[in-house]
Amino acid sequence: MFGGTLEGYNNFLSFKDIWDLLFARESESVIIDCYVNTCLFLPRQENPDIFKTFGYLGAVLKGYVQLSKDDKSKKQHFDYSFRRLDRTPTEFDLLFSAMHVGTNHWALLVINIKEKEFHLYDSLRNKDCRDIPQYVEELRRYMKGKHIDSENWSLRYPDPCPQQGLGGDCAIFTCKYMECLARRDTQGFPFSQDDMPTVRAKFALHFIKAYFNAQERSERI
Repeated sequence: MFGGTLEGYNNFLSFKDIWDLLFARESESVIIDCYVNTCLFLPRQENPDIFKTFGYLGAVLKGYVQLSKDDKSKKQHFDYSFRRLDRTPTEFDLLFSAMHVGTNHWALLVINIKEKEFHLYDSLRNKDCRDIPQYVEELRRYMKGKHIDSENWSLRYPDPCPQQGLGGDCAIFTCKYMECLARRDTQGFPFSQDDMPTVRAKFALHFIKAYFNAQERSERI
């Protein structure tokens, strides 16, 4: 049901994805992308006054860039993600880049256009991951070509930042970070590890409702 793209919003998770969301310890990039499509982009369209202007670069960008063998390939991946923004980068308050870190962890890099900083929200707060500063350097080089001189922008780890326990909830934390940062009416991060079972259930229910609502709309056309 979910095509894995950001074009349009009638993209949905399979029932296996929803099962994994409810019961598995780990979540894949498809869940993060679908969450942004259905839980952030659609509400932003319907209620723009309660959302900051934010763009989303996709959950697989960092992986593609760091697997690239040459600068040309890296630029192609950046071009593809930045072209999918609905306006130029300088017109956003925030750019979200969900990142797969190491071998088995998700974190959120926020390009704060207004404050001219890179912010890292990590539910394990691991400041020793070398691939994150490397990715930020790649972004700096690319953004300079987009007339954004981010060479001197610092990489910060803002506090407070809710932390996970020993479970595999990093992707869910990443989604919640984006939600709280995007909404103007949300102060701080009002969630914790104890909320994760409820949050997973709400995500699953939202995805199921979104699917059937889209089915109804398509039948009326």
